[in-house]
Amino acid sequence: SMKFRCSFNMENKISVIIIDDEKDIVDTMSMYLELNNIDVKGMGYNGYDAYKLFKEKQPDFVILDMKMPDYDGNYAIEKIKKEDPNAKILVTSGFPKDIIKIEQVIRIFTKPLDMDEFVEEIQKLY
Repeated sequence: SMKFRCSFNMENKISVIIIDDEKDIVDTMSMYLELNNIDVKGMGYNGYDAYKLFKEKQPDFVILDMKMPDYDGNYAIEKIKKEDPNAKILVTSGFPKDIIKIEQVIRIFTKPLDMDEFVEEIQKLY
């Protein structure tokens, strides 16, 4: 017999991981995205977290801050793209000129973010 999956299944939600060294930004963004029916599969605070979470969670989008201590956004982009050249990375940055690997990024959002616009863009890109 054929099985029909309910379209409200968790698997049909857009999934993301959020990486930013400012914990309140991560928490706020996470809460906002969840309210908008986007599944936040992981939260991290540096470029190494980003890579690790990407491998573990295989999200639809990586939401990535650039300026972070130890391992920055450029580190994350390089590692994630090596792992999966089709990874969809959305960068949030107060300093867009710091992005070296710009051609590997789908979209750059300048901080402070307009969260409504941000959610809308994620849904469009999906």
